[in-house]
Amino acid sequence: MRAVVYIALSDAQGNKVGIKEIAKELELPAHFMGKILQDLVRKGVISSSKGPGGGFFLHRSASDIRVIEVVQVIDGLEAFRRCGMGMKECSDKHPCPLHNEIKAYRDQLLKVLSSRTIQDLVNGISSGEYFITNVHEAAPKA
Repeated sequence: MRAVVYIALSDAQGNKVGIKEIAKELELPAHFMGKILQDLVRKGVISSSKGPGGGFFLHRSASDIRVIEVVQVIDGLEAFRRCGMGMKECSDKHPCPLHNEIKAYRDQLLKVLSSRTIQDLVNGISSGEYFITNVHEAAPKA
């Protein structure tokens, strides 16, 4: 998620960003990031170009990319369906002891992730209210 926001911040400045820069700035393993970012490219969440001046960028507006899209590609939505206690058959009709509490939490989290966009996250970082790096910069270096 942080990598997508970092890409969006760079894209807003008209820049493409490479895996090495993303990995360095966000202190994430480059190989791991490469696999995830390529999945996001294949699923149409972000784009990439090769060669000099290449890198990752947004082909859609950050305000059109919902946070849930990124979560779905990276982790899937199974966590919003499965039982918090690991039961195979947990439902409103056959609940585990934590079903109602976990369901309320999952439903609220799903609502937040579905309503927020990458642009919302970018705005919070650009304003200095939130951070995605350990070095407290508002945006990637140009």
